[in-house]
Amino acid sequence: MELIKTVLLGIIQGLTEFLPVSSSGHLILAQTFLGVTDPHEAGGSAMLLEVMLHVATGIAVLYVFRKDIIGIITGCVSKDTLVRKDSLTYSGYVILATMPAAFVGIFFKKYINVLFDTSGGTLMPAYLASFMLLVTAGLLFLTLIKKGSSIFDGKLTLVKVLAIGAMQAVAITPGISRSGSTIAIALLVGVSRTEAGRFSFMLALPAIFGSALLEARHVESFKALFSADMIAGFIASFVVGIVALKFLLSFIKKGKLHYFAYYCIAASIISLVCLTFFPNLIHRGGV
Repeated sequence: MELIKTVLLGIIQGLTEFLPVSSSGHLILAQTFLGVTDPHEAGGSAMLLEVMLHVATGIAVLYVFRKDIIGIITGCVSKDTLVRKDSLTYSGYVILATMPAAFVGIFFKKYINVLFDTSGGTLMPAYLASFMLLVTAGLLFLTLIKKGSSIFDGKLTLVKVLAIGAMQAVAITPGISRSGSTIAIALLVGVSRTEAGRFSFMLALPAIFGSALLEARHVESFKALFSADMIAGFIASFVVGIVALKFLLSFIKKGKLHYFAYYCIAASIISLVCLTFFPNLIHRGGV
């Protein structure tokens, strides 16, 4: 039974980490309606599993973008001045765009935790996540806007990178998709579709692995690290993550990212209706 559970969790992690539907928002709604245990409260193997699943999705990004990453790393030490400059500039853009979210996460952690705290039967996080799913939908619809090539050349610039980084910081809010919002803003300011997807998931690397490291501090024991359950969950998250990431990239290239907006709207409306008119569906400490 535990094996099936970890595999299902791995599949959910792999899907929601990359598809623009907000994994954090879905987690809060699952805690509210289904009574899914928060790993931070459960501790032990639950916390270790969350770390493992995050690492799995991070490795999935490394795998999908392996050629780009190797190219950037080798480019940074290339003897070719232009290649080295481009690679160092790109690396600097990734670091710069990561800083806003890192700043918010470090200095406003206490306030952010309140947005995710579903303990005590409070419905505020669930309502917030539901409303923010509508914001995510709105951002995804913005990808339908096209810009003239004479003004927007499709390349990254300092201003564009700062805008994308600021959006990633805002996406810490539950219900706002990190991938969806950063890609949407990148497209809105004129970054090409291919580069918007690539840069968004380059930013995902420090976000995913940084989150895993922070969560690892709360793990009580690593004894179960190589258990069948953990390995199965890890593999499921890794494989599904690769499929989901490639699936999303194909949607971005085809200009169909807004399709996910309809799901976000439906999920938001359903959850808001249930929260408001069907309180008996809400999980309250096992009741």
